[in-house]
Amino acid sequence: MGERFALLVHPSRSGRKSRRPALPDFLWSCIAPLKTAPLSGISSSFGQVRGRFLFFRGDAGRLVWLEKPHLARAVFRAAKKAARMGARIIGFSPSLAAALGDVAAPMARKLGLTLTGGMSYTAAAAMEGLQRAAALRGLQLEEAAVLVVGAAGPVGAVCTEILARDGANYITLVDEDSPRLELLSRRLLYECGVACRVSLQLRRAAARSDLVIAADRPGGAALSPQDLKAGAILCNLGGADELSLALMRQRPDVMVFDEVVVRLPGAVTVGYDLGLPEGCVSAWMAEAVLWALEGRCDRYFLGWELRVAKVAEMGRLAAKHGFTLVGFRVADRYLDLAAVKKYHGPITHGPITP
Repeated sequence: MGERFALLVHPSRSGRKSRRPALPDFLWSCIAPLKTAPLSGISSSFGQVRGRFLFFRGDAGRLVWLEKPHLARAVFRAAKKAARMGARIIGFSPSLAAALGDVAAPMARKLGLTLTGGMSYTAAAAMEGLQRAAALRGLQLEEAAVLVVGAAGPVGAVCTEILARDGANYITLVDEDSPRLELLSRRLLYECGVACRVSLQLRRAAARSDLVIAADRPGGAALSPQDLKAGAILCNLGGADELSLALMRQRPDVMVFDEVVVRLPGAVTVGYDLGLPEGCVSAWMAEAVLWALEGRCDRYFLGWELRVAKVAEMGRLAAKHGFTLVGFRVADRYLDLAAVKKYHGPITHGPITP
């Protein structure tokens, strides 16, 4: 069996307000994850791998209450436990990678393991999923009005460039950092021949946009369900759960998704109910699996500093190993592709609550 990997997962309880952990921070960070589950049977034409989930105590909302040193200590202990179980590649969610910030890279060097925050494949899969959903709902990317909120940030800039390269012609960029937006707009005009519109009027832009990417939390939180055009599709990469939940309740005509779900190659057995079809995981989890199949244990892949070349590489690797997009997650509920055309909210599978 090939390279082993581990995925550090925190339980998901969307809609609940984040609360401080019951234990003091220093005690919480001393306890390594106790619950584990296998992920086996992953097999492509280029190799086979197996791995394991390790579940953190406390849900994702409580992580924001922890001071960075305590959070880093908890992740370090979890990674050490995974290494003792044979893992050489450790994957954790983009939100956890963002919470760790600049301490993640020194941690990777100290551990001597490959760490990945999953953001490169998350971005690649999200843009593929957005275009797939648009096609299912009869929207042509070349003719659709596209809005990128938070376009000055690394995630927003990469998503904008991918869409421009794939044929989007009517792109509006919104961000508080006007100088960086102007630079991005000029670069895309020169490299892709697409004249992006720069705007500070978020609600006015949202009202006329068919496809919306919320690339950061402040931008997503600034949107409200009433702002969006009827029949629009929203890719919510910023992690503003309140917006997704509000859209599910108030705007059944608007499709929203937070993550893309992919099916892993082979006769995959997931040893825990993630609330997804058998053999499927979220895109950020799939990135660690991709690096394991590639045998890439020589560096770390962390943070939100993305490049289009790296995101494109993740898309090519996913196609090479037979990863397939099968649906979406919104507020920890699953939506399959068959339901996208006549969207009335997600199919409810149980949330991840170990």
